[in-house]
Amino acid sequence: MNKKIGLALGGGSARGFAHIGVLKVLLENKIPFDYIAGCSMGSLIGGIFAAEENLETLESLAIVFDSKKYFDITLSTSGYVKGNKVQELLKLMTKNINIEKAAIPFSCIATCVEDAKLHRFTSGSISEAVRASISIPGLFTPYEIDGKTYIDGGVIDRTAIRATREMGADIVIAVDVSYRGEPLEKPKTVIDLLQDTFTISEWYLTQAYWKEADVLVLPEVHDIKGSEYKDTQKIIGRGMQAAEAALPDIKKALGIK
Repeated sequence: MNKKIGLALGGGSARGFAHIGVLKVLLENKIPFDYIAGCSMGSLIGGIFAAEENLETLESLAIVFDSKKYFDITLSTSGYVKGNKVQELLKLMTKNINIEKAAIPFSCIATCVEDAKLHRFTSGSISEAVRASISIPGLFTPYEIDGKTYIDGGVIDRTAIRATREMGADIVIAVDVSYRGEPLEKPKTVIDLLQDTFTISEWYLTQAYWKEADVLVLPEVHDIKGSEYKDTQKIIGRGMQAAEAALPDIKKALGIK
């Protein structure tokens, strides 16, 4: 087909491992996509996959991922996790290549603090762009690139749908793995309170962005906390289930019988 297809991978912390399950189903069913854009955890999964199209290695890493090993705690007043170890892992998994050399055209989004705007990274180091995109306020310390301070793209748009469209996609398949209005537990810590505040505000923004996607893939991961990185295989399985359920809509949008 002549139309360009984009995959938008949204933020959602540990729930973002569901993106791997979605990618598995799309590849198994030979669903083509020309672009990948991501926000926060979606940028991490998307960036690693786009670099070399090696889903097997990405899945293997996800299954053994230990947040205690890679979340380097700091006493900084701007965040609890420095993010240096995660960035080193990103460099390793992407062979430290630039976005311009990715096997699949890739971009990711982060929020620039100084100008209060969403920035779409289309060049430069994948690891640096992703590190900026995953800078969840209150958890990760902000990340600086070229004198600008960046925090999580989800502050403005967790879906990356518009970013995918801006890459040139005619058809956008969006995967949303984050909060969708379910009841929240009473926060027990200041981190819980900060995350809940962020979660609620982004949900109201997200509903408007959803309308701009051609197909939505919505893994059922609401029962899994964003901080739970221990049950990755279950999360990946949820992504697969959602993608399989969405296949008829995807094929219809793409004109595939």
